[in-house]
Amino acid sequence: MRAAKVIGLGIFFSFVGFVTLLVISIMRGTVMRGPVGFESSHATGLSAVVGGIIEALLNPISLLVIVVAFVAATWVTRKTSERTSTS
Repeated sequence: MRAAKVIGLGIFFSFVGFVTLLVISIMRGTVMRGPVGFESSHATGLSAVVGGIIEALLNPISLLVIVVAFVAATWVTRKTSERTSTS
């Protein structure tokens, strides 16, 4: 049961961390360049979207967020189980 909690919390923390990184990168991009507009030099279509998602997932910072999320999930479940077992 603890393994399921760790996996569930790890996925949740990873998702929250990934969304946070995504929001920060979008905000930095719009602050530096202004609002996003239509430009003819950018690639459009499904392959560009998929490429962007793969690049974001394989980014070393994203991988670090995933590792930290699972460590935090393990720590939270251990603290919770220690608190319930000693009471």
